[in-house]
Amino acid sequence: MDISRNDLYFVELGPTRGRELDTKRRPVVVVSIDRLNVLGHVVIVVPGTSKKSHRATHFNEVLVQPTADNGLTGPTLFQCHQIKALDTSRFTRERVGVLGDDDVTAIEDCILLCLGLD
Repeated sequence: MDISRNDLYFVELGPTRGRELDTKRRPVVVVSIDRLNVLGHVVIVVPGTSKKSHRATHFNEVLVQPTADNGLTGPTLFQCHQIKALDTSRFTRERVGVLGDDDVTAIEDCILLCLGLD
């Protein structure tokens, strides 16, 4: 399976502990560079969770609206403080879509902020 930067997949994130996103299938966006992705060992992702209408978007999250290109089914908060390296064996289903440039830039900026690199 070819996994590329900015691709969106739904993967199982468990087992988890504490405040990590739970084990159900969640959207993830691939943020690792393709030079790493082609090695086929691990892929670095930012996990997402569905946006509840009453919940605010925090500084460590990026809200992405569903589009035909990204394949999301509803507004999704990508939680940039929960960046993860996942074994490629977790990617058991086909890619659902690709993030647009504006969303990618917002997630990149948010990751830098969360890591103190902005």
